[in-house]
Amino acid sequence: MTLEQLRVLNKIVELGTLKAAADALHKTQPALSMSVKKLEQQYDIQLLDRSTYRLKLTPKGKIFYRHAQQVLLGAEQLKIAYDPVFDFEDVSKVLLKCQQHFPSTEFQLLAGTRFTALEHIMDNKVDIAIGAWFHLFHGMADFVTQPLSEFEVVLAASPKLCNINDIKVVSQLNLYPSIALIQTNLSFDNDKLGFGSSKQQFKTKDVHTLKSMMMSGLGIGLIPYHLISRELAEGSLQLLTLSDSETSLNGEIRLIRKSEHVLGPVGQFFWDSLIAN
Repeated sequence: MTLEQLRVLNKIVELGTLKAAADALHKTQPALSMSVKKLEQQYDIQLLDRSTYRLKLTPKGKIFYRHAQQVLLGAEQLKIAYDPVFDFEDVSKVLLKCQQHFPSTEFQLLAGTRFTALEHIMDNKVDIAIGAWFHLFHGMADFVTQPLSEFEVVLAASPKLCNINDIKVVSQLNLYPSIALIQTNLSFDNDKLGFGSSKQQFKTKDVHTLKSMMMSGLGIGLIPYHLISRELAEGSLQLLTLSDSETSLNGEIRLIRKSEHVLGPVGQFFWDSLIAN
């Protein structure tokens, strides 16, 4: 039994038909029908009387439904998207508090690349996003945001690939392959936000794959500083400095949600706790 199955059953009982429930949940009627059938098979009971157009609970279904409502009242699903530009440790600490206060809640964490967290908020796929924030984002939607910390993205490479003393200006980057995170569909996000190479480019959606490729000497790339601080200290990666361009990007990390989206008790607890932390 999953929370989603209980939500489906609840909506069918509330609206009376598969079509109405499917429209409300933005799902197909066969998907809802299959969800209920799986519940019936799992507990070996018939939940719904399907003999009439308007679906009704069977006597055993009514008993099950009362239990399902209690479960739904004590549980909530919270969807959080985050970008890799910050250290996730603080979020983990807050999630531990949430787990202790709301043991029945289902948490969905969506790790992104570049500005994926913002993209998920724009598309209404998550309740809360945590990611890089720039003032131009204010014009994209009506957001509620809260500053959390700062981030730094740096240009780095492995000594296996190059001697950093040989690279002094931007044009010399074209002598080496580059590695970058795949951009989102947001209008401002494009290759101009990085250091592309005319020689060869690798692109990935995963920042840890990006780091691994850089460590192997496959290319030069921009990467969050906190992810490679140890490697920089050990010398397995090195920072590049250019005389004609900035080689690092600093900015804010913010909590983000749409102003029209009202958080439930779990979401509000997470939001407040992360700010306090």
